[in-house]
Amino acid sequence: MSQSDLEKEINAAEVEPLLPIEKKLIGWSLGLGIGLLAVLIAVNHFVPIKF
Repeated sequence: MSQSDLEKEINAAEVEPLLPIEKKLIGWSLGLGIGLLAVLIAVNHFVPIKF
């Protein structure tokens, strides 16, 4: 398959909307990541690493 054929196929593909479960998984993943980052920042603030 040549490069131009591949570009035509990619451009011709229809955009599919996200399913509700996919939206929920994205939300949970972002929420969990931000929550864990906040916990890490709090732990680092109260128990700093000293070398």
